[in-house]
Amino acid sequence: MAFQIKDSATHWLIGLSCVTALVFSGCDQAEPVSYQIPKENRTVSLPTTPEASTAPAMPTAPTGKGMQVLPGMQDSVNAAGDIAYTAPDGWEDLPASGIRKANLRVTDANGSAELTVLAFPGDVGGTLANINRWRGQIGLAPASTETLPTLTESYAISKHGALYTRLEGDANSILGALLPFHGYTWFFKLQGTSSTVLAEEANFKAFLDSVVMEDHAH
Repeated sequence: MAFQIKDSATHWLIGLSCVTALVFSGCDQAEPVSYQIPKENRTVSLPTTPEASTAPAMPTAPTGKGMQVLPGMQDSVNAAGDIAYTAPDGWEDLPASGIRKANLRVTDANGSAELTVLAFPGDVGGTLANINRWRGQIGLAPASTETLPTLTESYAISKHGALYTRLEGDANSILGALLPFHGYTWFFKLQGTSSTVLAEEANFKAFLDSVVMEDHAH
């Protein structure tokens, strides 16, 4: 009987040793590790092209303090020269200031409209881009290359070829002319209440007909 007890104890000790060995051997194994991979940074800094660094940008929209002029723009605009003109009867001839070569206003019982004359080097994006810029200002959808000829007509300003456009919006409209002149594009724009703008079309054309460009090339 004593031998059997001793034998059972031995088996018990052997079993305990095996369990202990399994426990400690399990602790030595490497535990699973999770890694959080950071998101890839896909922000790309594009280089500035020579055109973007040298070509003048269009001014930002007018604010309560006037139109914001970008650095270097004023000198470039000054180099375009000046114009002479005759203001239509009843129009308020405001002093030219900043990059505006002329600034006039007309008011009637239906509303008001403002005429501005600006000049910028180059073609400022081309005829289609400039027409669409004006269209956007009065809530019209962009025009296409195919429809552009229906929106413009030839016009002469100071004996030089220009393009005339008539853009009718719901609340506001624009009458405008674009004149390429000695490396610049001149913008003549009458914008305001639709009924006022359209009623003043004859006076706007009379203004264009009176314009004399300062021409240092001749």
